[in-house]
Amino acid sequence: MTKKEYILDSLVDDDEAKTQIMEYFKFVSVDISEKELDFLLGEMMTEGLITINEHWKNENNEHPYSLTPKGKEAWKNIG
Repeated sequence: MTKKEYILDSLVDDDEAKTQIMEYFKFVSVDISEKELDFLLGEMMTEGLITINEHWKNENNEHPYSLTPKGKEAWKNIG
């Protein structure tokens, strides 16, 4: 899987903030830097795969990311 696919996978069941997405990468034993994750999240927002849920923030004062319908379709096509 690509790193973008891992991001999609981390968001499929629930919205997740950047901290939780980083934890997901650790869980699946895939190395990613915070800078690379920021870049990929920005790209994926531009591509319309994810959006920011501005209705709440986590304990780290981060808004979570959500899959868009396009992102859900992309996730279904993984593998």
